[in-house]
Amino acid sequence: MAVNLQDVVHLAEELTEDQQAELVVWLLDRIKTRDLTTRERLAVFDSMTLDLGAVLPGYSDRRDDWYENAR
Repeated sequence: MAVNLQDVVHLAEELTEDQQAELVVWLLDRIKTRDLTTRERLAVFDSMTLDLGAVLPGYSDRRDDWYENAR
């Protein structure tokens, strides 16, 4: 029986959050058992990045701006 990726994704979306977490752990353990291709390594890396949103308006990376009495 052939299973395509879309079917797997659809089934994974129907799992509970706990089951999805277990699936992720299983997949991460699985990829440790063999060398990954460059494409696979990039996919793993991309999955670890977080989008924290935009920097707050008025943010300054100058230390003097962080503390009123720094001068």
